[in-house]
Amino acid sequence: MKYTLNILCLLALAALVSCTPGADTQPTEVNNDTAVEETNNEALSDETGSVVLELQNPSPLAGETLNFDVKIEKITKAEGNTQEDTVEVNDDIEVNYVGTLDDGEEFDSSYTREQTLPFTVGIGQMITWFDAGVVGMKLGEEKTLVLAPEEAYGPATIRESVTIAELREFVGPEFEIGVGAVIPTAGGDATIVELQD
Repeated sequence: MKYTLNILCLLALAALVSCTPGADTQPTEVNNDTAVEETNNEALSDETGSVVLELQNPSPLAGETLNFDVKIEKITKAEGNTQEDTVEVNDDIEVNYVGTLDDGEEFDSSYTREQTLPFTVGIGQMITWFDAGVVGMKLGEEKTLVLAPEEAYGPATIRESVTIAELREFVGPEFEIGVGAVIPTAGGDATIVELQD
């Protein structure tokens, strides 16, 4: 889903997607104290357009469809929730689970650790679609949740378009913007893969 890609890219490239420079004005004295206004954007007139950045998703499970075999082991009801043996948003629950890839390879298991996974449902402690998938399950119920990459850790490669003005704020005036240029970020190296008008 597009919004997921945007969120992941914004996290990885937070400094890049800061606000576009404002149109702050500064008077410049010309001929007998006559003031004219220059916008900050005029300096960027030769760098209009945007670039497409590509960044490798740092999660080892990026690009993978994840299968979770989940069992509800304990439900502690939130105040105001009424379905006693059914998981509702804001309930504290404990689950056992086995996580596998599409090829059957196991990547995680609470059984192996001999410890259930506790979390509060619906407040963002878990992957969104895992969180949503347990709502409505009964105490002791088992269910397989299948999460596509967009519902789990996102695609292996993230692409995002940013304006050259935004990029210039991040990389500075000396950086040569062009296809193949590599930009170090907190989320890993981003590469310019396309220039757009």
